[in-house]
Amino acid sequence: MEYAYPIVGFFAGMGLVATSVFTAFIYTPTTVSTVDTVITAFTGVTLQVGDFLAVSSATAIVFDLLATQFGVRYSLLVPSAIAYALTHVIVYYSSLRITDVQGQPLDPDFDIRENPLRLATLSIPGALILLPSGRR
Repeated sequence: MEYAYPIVGFFAGMGLVATSVFTAFIYTPTTVSTVDTVITAFTGVTLQVGDFLAVSSATAIVFDLLATQFGVRYSLLVPSAIAYALTHVIVYYSSLRITDVQGQPLDPDFDIRENPLRLATLSIPGALILLPSGRR
């Protein structure tokens, strides 16, 4: 029962990241209209909040397991700093990859229906880092 909040937070974060990636796949902003601005903001906010929840929850579980199972205890500053750094690095690289992914629907050779598992894979926090960059 003690892991209820971190587990719920982890899955809620994963859901928000999945929503962000799915939104980026189905809608590519092309103008400076209010609708494009709102959708871009929605994509960014859901990505950041979802990543924060998922990474914070995973960090809480890992450091609690280190303390209870292995007797390794750290100051609260250590897990907080690690979660903070991981969240910012993942959001930064994920934002870069979402920008690349949003350019793909304009590519006539790209069809997400040929590889639907790619969308599911991209919904995992940090998975966007693993994608090769579209820029050459």
